[in-house]
Amino acid sequence: MPQVRVYVSIPLPVEEVFGYLADGRNLAAWHSGTMSVRPTDPGEGAGRSGEVYRYRFPGRRRECELRRVVYEPPSRVGFAGQRMWTPLGCQVPRFDFRLWPWEGGGCRVEVGVTCSLGGAMLLLWPVVACGWRRDLPMDARALYERLTGADERAAETPVSEVSRSAGGGPAGRDPERPDAGAAGAAPGPEIGTDPGFGTVEPAWRRAATPSPVRPARRFRLPVLHG
Repeated sequence: MPQVRVYVSIPLPVEEVFGYLADGRNLAAWHSGTMSVRPTDPGEGAGRSGEVYRYRFPGRRRECELRRVVYEPPSRVGFAGQRMWTPLGCQVPRFDFRLWPWEGGGCRVEVGVTCSLGGAMLLLWPVVACGWRRDLPMDARALYERLTGADERAAETPVSEVSRSAGGGPAGRDPERPDAGAAGAAPGPEIGTDPGFGTVEPAWRRAATPSPVRPARRFRLPVLHG
């Protein structure tokens, strides 16, 4: 059962980010595991657990069921897809998100994917895991850009005019003039596989009971009497 998790820091309040993630219709805007998502009831959205959506998984022509199975504002939300059959077996995707406060009033988000495989698909779990390890960091970046508007700002950035002066650089750029795009570029999102709880630890982490430390066993050789 492949499980992949990545973490991204978002400079927005945890309640705002949770509200966006809890609405399953927003998954299609940034998550590579969904091509389209629509609610079965027009009035559905972010509100409770058990709500059902219809979505298209990549490579599938028919819509499948997507159910919100976890709803714990503002720290946890999760969606489970319908069992999908292939000639090799079946798979059941699940998308989980955890959130906790972060430095500067932002939040840290855990983006996780779990795929339950059956039949001969079990032999392909390394391939499935490799694909999610490749795609999930890009999904986390897309989530960051979607919420912060970084993608819109990049699209609105004007193209710098090519310098027409003689002696310009390789692309017509004056070597004496600094690159405006590089100088004004904002730092990208912090994405990694380390949750980095820092000084603010999430409640679900604090509530976990640590396992007791077991004393080391000592083995003694039997004493021969005679």
